[in-house]
Amino acid sequence: MEWSGEASVMAQHRHGESAVILTVLTREAGLIRGLVPGGASARRAAMLQPGNRISLRWRARLEDQL
Repeated sequence: MEWSGEASVMAQHRHGESAVILTVLTREAGLIRGLVPGGASARRAAMLQPGNRISLRWRARLEDQL
């Protein structure tokens, strides 16, 4: 399953060496959390700061994981 849309970043937490767990607020799905591989890199860290508006694509293996 795949879903895409606009979201506001609410929080981010490091997960391992290079990934982050991102909490975002969307108009369609509400508050959701997801893993962003490479999200702790210098290039992506500025984009994923709380308060930023981002365009995202959410992918899950099963529909109930969306």
